[in-house]
Amino acid sequence: MRLVGGIAWIVLCLVAAACGGGGPKGDPMRVLANTEAMPSAQEEAMLALDAAASPEYVKQLRRIILQPGYTQPIREMAFARLERLDPKALKEVIAMNLPKMQMLAWRTWLCERIAQQGWKDMTPTLVRAWAAPMPGWVEKDEDRPERKALSSLHGSDRLTDVLADLLVSADPSRERNLRLRCWELLQKQGQRDRLVAILADASVKPDDDLLRDLRKCASELGIVPETREEILWLQAILSTSNAVFWQQAREATAKLPEATRRSLEIRELPVAVAALRHRPELLQCSNEDLYARVSSRREANGSRIATATLDGYGGDFSETLYAQKGKLRWGDLVAMVLAMDLLDDPSVRTRLFDLGDRDLHDRTTEYGGVIVVGADGKPTLEACIPRQKGNDLRFEAPQSMFDQGYTGLFHFHLHCQSYDNERYAGPHIGDFTYANSTRANCLVFTFLKRGEMNVDFYRHGPVVVDLGSIRRPERGS
Repeated sequence: MRLVGGIAWIVLCLVAAACGGGGPKGDPMRVLANTEAMPSAQEEAMLALDAAASPEYVKQLRRIILQPGYTQPIREMAFARLERLDPKALKEVIAMNLPKMQMLAWRTWLCERIAQQGWKDMTPTLVRAWAAPMPGWVEKDEDRPERKALSSLHGSDRLTDVLADLLVSADPSRERNLRLRCWELLQKQGQRDRLVAILADASVKPDDDLLRDLRKCASELGIVPETREEILWLQAILSTSNAVFWQQAREATAKLPEATRRSLEIRELPVAVAALRHRPELLQCSNEDLYARVSSRREANGSRIATATLDGYGGDFSETLYAQKGKLRWGDLVAMVLAMDLLDDPSVRTRLFDLGDRDLHDRTTEYGGVIVVGADGKPTLEACIPRQKGNDLRFEAPQSMFDQGYTGLFHFHLHCQSYDNERYAGPHIGDFTYANSTRANCLVFTFLKRGEMNVDFYRHGPVVVDLGSIRRPERGS
């Protein structure tokens, strides 16, 4: 009985393998749709379907171009067939998926093929894909396959011309994001002066909303944003609902030393407004004076540094104020002065520790939000409900956090999985990614023990400074 049962089991396995598309037999469309089928079976299925190419077959070829699970030779075969049967559909599927494609070898092949075919109409797609950050893929920007394809199509000496032309000529409504990406790439290519010249020329699209906002920012504040996110930030604070904030930003930046004003980033506007509302004298301080203030407060807080382990991640992540001194800008130093000042407020610390206690007992998410300095100069800590839950080691920032954060002083989140959480103190790799993409001024609070939290300031770069610790206020204080 055991022998018969063993033979029956083997037969069942062989039948299951055949039904799963391991061989050429069966419905060829089902075989082709099965990512676990043998590549040889998928190839034979395509050969069988070539004779009478149906709309369903074309749809399946589109799926092979973008769906994970297929080998590259099968994708290349699908590409060739789709190019012959429906070239418009082929370009559409590439345009929709190339900028977000994670199959890097295939992404590289597609870029090379676009260049070989001379498809200049795919230029916007290549620009969008080139602008999308892909950490750890290629070491140098000039090695990105999208850039190489653009250089092949237009000439390496015309790359910036192509970007500038798209910035000005692309449709303001349908291709808004493409224009933002062109601006961002021009900044990365060292073309700030060219962008300033475009803004200074009033004859260049005088009725264009994007260029109008950028002109207003440059003329009234002296700021030329660098990234897509900074432009979105600018447009948010130029909205009617933030008219008072914009006026105060103009007032605050006008008080700054000229050298400081010329080099401001968008994220430093909430810092300047918070200083205007809370401690106006900070607007007149030099970087040397501000550094001395932070250093003095940091020394008074004790020399202890609580830091996360970032093994396997390149870069200098020393959290000491001295180690970061050469990277610190005016906005960083004022932000740190304000953070230490605002955290002296017992009501703010009470709110933080209460949130920390709630975070510790909630295993579905970290907690976070924004810190705002109101018109009266007093701080408010606004907790935000995460966009989604399910991971106690992540805080998924909701849109409401960005909406408040455009005029708020800090984005913050908590590392409060336990009261003894020192080994996770400070920002982690995901936090650096968040700061690099949002350009926000950030704080992270970590429980060292039930009555003590570590405080770290960080922003894009990354720049990280351990500001010491704060203690839980006594009840009734």
